[in-house]
Amino acid sequence: MHNNRGYHAEVMFVQRMAAQRNRGVDRAHIGTRLIEPNINYAKMAETYGLTGIGPITDPKDIAAAFKRGIEIVKRGEPVVIDTITQPR
Repeated sequence: MHNNRGYHAEVMFVQRMAAQRNRGVDRAHIGTRLIEPNINYAKMAETYGLTGIGPITDPKDIAAAFKRGIEIVKRGEPVVIDTITQPR
């Protein structure tokens, strides 16, 4: 899962609309960021009976997570790999 902790396509749209309407773009993040608390999608997957891996914040950990995830999928089980990415 590409987890950028927000709806950043929406942020860019809101910023563009605010600029066109001469309104402050400084509030474009309201209602579009998924923070405080950050959502742990790996834990959410586990609550539904899936295997959850992550959240992964260090790129060096991605290969091991994918290897583990592929092994699980090959057994016919679903898996969610929560990978934290940059907002844009």
